Amino acid sequence: MFRFYLLVSVFLSNFALAQELTLPPAKNLFIDSQKVWENQTPILIMFSIPDCGYCKKVKEDVIGPMADMDEYQKKIIIRHVNANSFNELNNFYNEEVSHNGFSLNNVISFFPTVLLVDQYGVALEKMVGVTNEDYYWTDLDELIDSATNKLINKMKAKL
Repeated sequence: MFRFYLLVSVFLSNFALAQELTLPPAKNLFIDSQKVWENQTPILIMFSIPDCGYCKKVKEDVIGPMADMDEYQKKIIIRHVNANSFNELNNFYNEEVSHNGFSLNNVISFFPTVLLVDQYGVALEKMVGVTNEDYYWTDLDELIDSATNKLINKMKAKL
């Protein structure tokens, strides 16, 4: 019986690890910004660091599952930035910058931080830290709706 529980726990821990790995890393935000123009959906960028327990929890319990759901694939573009990484990404102006540099440019110093941005990388909404684990998904969902409305209004605006 002990082996059965051990096997189940190993399976579940591997599932959680796999869930974390499904979070798409930020590679080319310039191309993603073109998708914002086409679909009128904001970009959700999650900033985290590897040894952050709350970051791992948010990735595994909220943003990872969101990335796999059709509903959210139509509502937002999800990207992940590891603030400790020096891997390169193309920013909104098609300039190469490290994940670390991109985090510093966006003044991200507390983790996890979720930033919802428009096609230019301008923040529409921001969620810093985890204030309430029980309502995190609901709070984030409300921010996504708010960011989407702001984005649509900005795109409809006439000069």
